Amino acid sequence: MDAEVVVFVISGDSKTRRNLSLRLKLLGYTPRLCHSPEDFQQNALPHDAGCILLHVAHAELDLDWLAELGRPEDHWPVIGIAADAGMETAVLAMKRGACDFLLEACGDQRLQAGIDEALRRVAARRKHIALVQSIRRRLRQLAPPLREVFELLVRGKPNREIAEALGKSVRLIEVRRAKVMHAMKARTLAALVRQAMLVGAEPKETLAVPGVGPSDEQQASVAGVSAKERTAARVRQTR
Repeated sequence: MDAEVVVFVISGDSKTRRNLSLRLKLLGYTPRLCHSPEDFQQNALPHDAGCILLHVAHAELDLDWLAELGRPEDHWPVIGIAADAGMETAVLAMKRGACDFLLEACGDQRLQAGIDEALRRVAARRKHIALVQSIRRRLRQLAPPLREVFELLVRGKPNREIAEALGKSVRLIEVRRAKVMHAMKARTLAALVRQAMLVGAEPKETLAVPGVGPSDEQQASVAGVSAKERTAARVRQTR
C-alpha cells in the first residue's frame, strides 16, 4: 500500500480494539484506536485519508452516532462491525449512513474489500466536491456580460439569438462566447452544459435576462408535456 491509509477503530471494548488493530496492521492499514465516537471527533484530522470501523455492541446506542460520524462534509465513510448481529441491525446501520456492515468473524479478504470500497467511494465523493467547488468559483468570477451569455448558451441558444436577446452584434457575442468557454475551461458546449447541471445552474433556473422567457420545450417540460404530445394535440385541433 503506497500511501498511508488510516482506519479509525471505534469500540468501547479494549479487546475488540486490539484484535481489529492487529488485523488492520497485517493488511497494511494504519489503525487508530478510539474508545468512543467523542474520542474520534477529538482526534480525527480532516486531511486523513481513511475510514471508520464502528463496533456495534448495542445497536440503538451505537448506531445513533452514524449520522454524525458519516457527515458528507467530513468525508469519513463508516463501516459497522459486530460480533453478532442480525439482518435487522445491518439494515438499520445502512439506513443511518454506514456504507457496509461486517461481522467480526469475516475473513481478512472481506474486511479489506469493505475498507477498499469505502475508500473508493470517499475518493469519488471528494473528487466530485472539488469539481463542483471549482466550477462554482469560475462561475462567480464571470463578469456580468459573460454571465448573461453563459446563461443563454446553456439553454442551447445560438449566437444570433443571443445577440438579438441582448441587443448586441453577433461578432461581439462570438467574442464573449469564446471568453466564457475559456474562463469555464470547457472545450465544448456539451461540457459547459454539464458544468451548469453539476452546480445546479440548470437552464430554466439560471436565466435572468430581461425579455427572454423559457422556450416552448422548457415550458412543456415543466408542465409534464412532451413535444411529441404537443404536436399530436395541434394535429387533432387542425382536423
